[in-house]
Amino acid sequence: MAQREVYIGFSTIGRREPPYRLVDIELVKQDLMNAFQTKRGERIMRPEFGTLIYDYLMDPFDETTKAAIVEDAITVIRNEPRVQLVAIDVRELDYVLRVEIQLNFVPQDVVELLYIEYDRRNLVET
Repeated sequence: MAQREVYIGFSTIGRREPPYRLVDIELVKQDLMNAFQTKRGERIMRPEFGTLIYDYLMDPFDETTKAAIVEDAITVIRNEPRVQLVAIDVRELDYVLRVEIQLNFVPQDVVELLYIEYDRRNLVET
C-alpha cells in the first residue's frame, strides 16, 4: 500500500516544465530554502519572514558571527512546524558560508541534512 501524502504543494524553481508538484519532505525542504534565501523584511506583508544571515556575510567569521548565524537559523527552523532541529553547524569555505542543518521531518520521522550556501562573491548591495 502506498504511503499517503501529507503535504502537497508546487514549485517552479529549477523546473522548466511540469510537473511542478512537490510533496512531503521535498515540499518542506523547498519551503525552508525559500525562507533561507529571503532577507528578513524583504517580503511584503510578512516582515518577520526570512533570515538575517545576509546581514552577517561580510563580517569576519568569528565565534560571535557564527553564534548569530546559528541563532537566526534556529529562529527560521522554529517557524516551520513540519520539522524538528537535530543539529546545526556553520562553516566558512573559501568565499562560501555553509549552514548545515540536520532535521527530523514530522510526521514522516525521517532525518536528513539540509545545506544552505551563501556565496560572498555574488552579494549585491541594495
